[in-house]
Amino acid sequence: MTDSFVTVAGNLTADPTMGKTKGGDIFATFRVAVNHGYFDREKGMWLETGASFYKVSTFRALAVNVVESLRKGTPVVVHGKLRVNEWENGDKQGTEVQITALAVGPNLSFGQADFTNVRRPHFTGNDPSDDENVRAALAEESADQEASHQDIPGEGSGIAPESGYGDVDDELFEDAPAAIGA
Repeated sequence: MTDSFVTVAGNLTADPTMGKTKGGDIFATFRVAVNHGYFDREKGMWLETGASFYKVSTFRALAVNVVESLRKGTPVVVHGKLRVNEWENGDKQGTEVQITALAVGPNLSFGQADFTNVRRPHFTGNDPSDDENVRAALAEESADQEASHQDIPGEGSGIAPESGYGDVDDELFEDAPAAIGA
């Protein structure tokens, strides 16, 4: 099977949550909202045209670092393996776009970060997202959290800064794309 990889830039919709599979693997999950829009030169402002939402799963040391570093609203760049999952919760059904992250970091287009290198035990093993126990734990979490995501802000949510690139001179970025991975 060939994997598809994707990189998205967006904002966390809630604080990341951490869990452990039945097999003992540490994982963390969070959702990223990617606002779509463009710079309207006539109006002199960014206009939002909608948003896409991605569920992101991380494992091992990356999971620990994500939970320790990121909070709701944090602008991030996520790179990982793309999957589309179908879910059922009672009489409700849906589709969820999931990224098994290989790398997650702050989007430095919107601010600055201090990096702290930490030493933790070395995690070994194959890709946990291929393990049936891990998939079951993630699917169970998705079904449990489906109701809580009904109030996720979408179009016009204000999750991303309204003025393009924050405190920097917006005129420098008039031609920049509104959503980097869109």
